[in-house]
Amino acid sequence: MAVNMFVIAKRATPQEIAMFFQKDLRRIVSIHTVMFQKLLLEEEGLPLELAALFEDVGNRYLDISERISELHQPQPKSKVK
Repeated sequence: MAVNMFVIAKRATPQEIAMFFQKDLRRIVSIHTVMFQKLLLEEEGLPLELAALFEDVGNRYLDISERISELHQPQPKSKVK
């Protein structure tokens, strides 16, 4: 789910934004944990799906990093006429 963080940041307090990320991260980590457990504990050897999971997880965390970084970028000042 793509979220425009600038829209959220304008409408939410810093505490609400932090809570949003914490909730989203808990959900994501829970899903990834189950997926890793299934592939590492229930499969023999190293299944090819494990490589795909590592790539997907890495990309997901990079996306999250970028979203958080966007929140810390100075917002452009709107020009008032």
